[in-house]
Amino acid sequence: MLETKTAVGIYTDAALSGVDVCLLTTDGLDLYGEPLSISRGYDPSLKEELSSLKTEADLANSHKLITLEEKITTHIIEVVKELLELGKRTFPQINIIGLSGQNVYHNANNKISISLANADKIAQTFNVPVVNRFIQSDLAAGGKGGPLLASFYEVLTKNMPKPLVIASLGGLSALTYIGDIGQMRSFHVGPGNILLDMWIQKRYGQEMDYDGLFGAKGTVDERLLNVLMKHPFLAQEPPKTADRNEFNDLLKQVDGSHAEDGAATLTAFIGRSLTEALRFLPEKPELWILTGGGTFNPTLVLDIKKRLSDTRVETATEFGWDKNTLSAWGYGFLAVRSLFGLPISYPATTGVSEPISGGLMHIPKE
Repeated sequence: MLETKTAVGIYTDAALSGVDVCLLTTDGLDLYGEPLSISRGYDPSLKEELSSLKTEADLANSHKLITLEEKITTHIIEVVKELLELGKRTFPQINIIGLSGQNVYHNANNKISISLANADKIAQTFNVPVVNRFIQSDLAAGGKGGPLLASFYEVLTKNMPKPLVIASLGGLSALTYIGDIGQMRSFHVGPGNILLDMWIQKRYGQEMDYDGLFGAKGTVDERLLNVLMKHPFLAQEPPKTADRNEFNDLLKQVDGSHAEDGAATLTAFIGRSLTEALRFLPEKPELWILTGGGTFNPTLVLDIKKRLSDTRVETATEFGWDKNTLSAWGYGFLAVRSLFGLPISYPATTGVSEPISGGLMHIPKE
């Protein structure tokens, strides 16, 4: 029997929206009690700096990356301190921290992934071991670097009817399939909120399509949608992962559209690419659970439900989960699995040759 640990999970999404943190209790095999989570967005100037990292020259600028990492780390520490203050009665002491880091570049074929966050400084600040570099350890073992939360979702949904799918609508969209006898499959589907956010920022000067209002007012251009659906990543067999900038060129195809029609078409693109990824699953799911920032867009959620009209589709909220911080919960869980050497990556989820644990432990100095 493994010892239960109190963990902090820290997650930053490809959409560069900010930091999600979660306090939880787990032994890496099960989850105990109710988690406590908060989300805090990046300062607009920091988000703008991160968004500017698009070329190899940007990523080769070590001074720029170090400066950005310092800002991200400072923000993470402030948010974790706030969470620990909120949870000091329920979670008086923490044992370990799981850290995703802010991913700014990912190339699975070349085994390169850059994530920004100073794990040593975080470990020293809270005098607690920090586990990070989950993506990089998976790449080193021959995997695609993610998605990495299949083991967490399996435990989270253990009492639910199977097969089911967790659909993560973050900056990139991802599916995790869990079968009725423990089968798992997980992969990036394509762009999540990234392209829609970029379109709204370009046309309206707003951060995102709040409440899906622009998409709801527009008309989907079916011809353009068919063009977008021809992106080669969508047809690629899993396991597969994408970089946040992988789909940016598609915005050129949308440029001639009316602003609201472009929003409607990009919203439909997220929904269609997600639901057509059903062809990569071993069996049709009985239940789809939607999570991530995209679930705050009712126009997108409605589009997905219409495309899956013969299947039960719910958001994570329906099960009492915080849909905005579910991944932070997951990274705390992964940290404890890493501590005990339990598998995190699997052949059917990331493409490793056999189930492996992962992550790099950072121990605070005396």
